[in-house]
Amino acid sequence: MCDRNGGRRLRQWLIEQIDSGMYPGLIWESEEKSMFRIPWKHAGKQDYNQEVDASIFKAWAVFKGKFKEGDKAEPATWKTRLRCALNKSPDFEEVTDRSQLDISEPYKVYRIVPEEEQKSFSQMVISFYYGGKLVGQTATTCPEGCRLSLGQPALPGAKLYGPEGLELVRFPPADAIPSERQRQVTRKLFGHLERGVLLHSSRQGVLVKRLCQGRVFCSGNAVLCKDRPNKLERDEVVKVFDTSQFFRELQHFYNNQGRLPDSRVVLCFGEEFPDLTPLRSKLILVQIEQLYVRQLVEEASKSCGGGSLAQTPEAPQLDQFFRMFPDVCTSHQRPFFRENQQITV
Repeated sequence: MCDRNGGRRLRQWLIEQIDSGMYPGLIWESEEKSMFRIPWKHAGKQDYNQEVDASIFKAWAVFKGKFKEGDKAEPATWKTRLRCALNKSPDFEEVTDRSQLDISEPYKVYRIVPEEEQKSFSQMVISFYYGGKLVGQTATTCPEGCRLSLGQPALPGAKLYGPEGLELVRFPPADAIPSERQRQVTRKLFGHLERGVLLHSSRQGVLVKRLCQGRVFCSGNAVLCKDRPNKLERDEVVKVFDTSQFFRELQHFYNNQGRLPDSRVVLCFGEEFPDLTPLRSKLILVQIEQLYVRQLVEEASKSCGGGSLAQTPEAPQLDQFFRMFPDVCTSHQRPFFRENQQITV
């Protein structure tokens, strides 16, 4: 189960406050009520008025039970709490190019993210390869992310690694591996992967946190090193895929200014990756793709069929892409896609 009541409560509460008109500067930015302005004046400014400029932040503190009349006023703390709640919630996304922070009455602009869009980006397709052969595939459904490991702790009361709300995705058993030697080595490697890794996908990209004792290497468009192995440090949250970067590169591909960018993240357990060793020699590879990106590529590839771009009908998935990424789609032209290349023997 994914507990998102906190985020839902903030969403409904904030919409009610905007509609009430009780807070100066807290207004809708768009007629369709998909974006809103929130006042963001610094407390150090000479014309700062706590009763006016901190009113929405105080209201959130009162709503959450963090402040009651008679308590010491802490406008900076109130502001920090609401800012953190907005940034943490998948329901909101800051629109930095619309925010105005250097004017006499500064404000930030946030976008209310539709539920379907949260799902087009929170869901992931995870594929498992043992010795270069596909042995399992699953699609995640929890917006909070997943824990990739061997399974739940066996003993009652044993520690559950990672937040409780995360979906559990298990490594397939090694039984299907035909080579006895490979089965033995893979099972030995399993002994170091009990805690596994945590994965989280959003509109911003894919994050990974290594918890297991065994070494984990990765590839993705957001990793630091492109030409040598990238090791994930233990207990460190790392962004391995940047969705906006992918679509910027995809736009260049549309305009014949580059090749089709790779949408995959690959985790390699126990062995250095990427390197010159053939993929079929790697014991455990896990490929991660954002489901929305994968579906968009597959749908466009099927609809194009290798024909002329001008003769290709518009697809709903592609229209949604242009609405969500107007900053990287400077011209609404139909791309030609090819099927994403998979890890093969």
